Amino acid sequence: MIFSESDAAPVARALVEADAVRLAEGTPFFYTSGWASPVYVDVHALLAEPVRRRQLLDRMAEAVAPRVREQGIGAVVGTESSGIALAAWLAERLSLPLLTLRKRPIGWGVQAQLQGRLAPGCRTLLVDDVSTDGRSKNAAAAALRQTGAQVDDVLVLFDYAIYPQVPPVAAPVTLHALASWRHLHAALKEAGRLDDAALKMLAEFSASPIDWSVAHGGTGVAA
Repeated sequence: MIFSESDAAPVARALVEADAVRLAEGTPFFYTSGWASPVYVDVHALLAEPVRRRQLLDRMAEAVAPRVREQGIGAVVGTESSGIALAAWLAERLSLPLLTLRKRPIGWGVQAQLQGRLAPGCRTLLVDDVSTDGRSKNAAAAALRQTGAQVDDVLVLFDYAIYPQVPPVAAPVTLHALASWRHLHAALKEAGRLDDAALKMLAEFSASPIDWSVAHGGTGVAA
């Protein structure tokens, strides 16, 4: 779910202007979920620019604050690794506790994967940078619930929103994002960053990311 169409375009432009969008040249990008893609969004490039980063986090905090109040969210949890920085800056703006969720448990017990103090039954906001088919977000939410936390909301900076979504492994969560692929595609065109070959490649990808993935050696299923 995109928070605001009016906010999405500036966020997409910021990603393009920060040179955070990589286009494949011959060899496609392969996401951890198995999809082959002609585009990769490197959020770290945007976070390395203090002014744009500050504007982005201010926008993110303003967008999610009403949801935080409505749901009674009491803590922000950042996923390893990119989500931790975003979660930290966001937790500061929302005046909420910050915790971090490892990709894999280290040690034993419920705190093996979650680091930080969390009140029993606390409702949390899970934060990451990018989402493709929801696979890693579902797994992170399931891991967080095993600690006794409640998590109904996941916040990402960017959601491709064009891939079939993996069925949730636990009770579903609501995925919130500031921008999606259609906003980023428009921003790339607007900035004049695409030559004829890139325009053709991204048009084919946008028309069917599944077919594009399969044709370039990636997965064709989300499950």
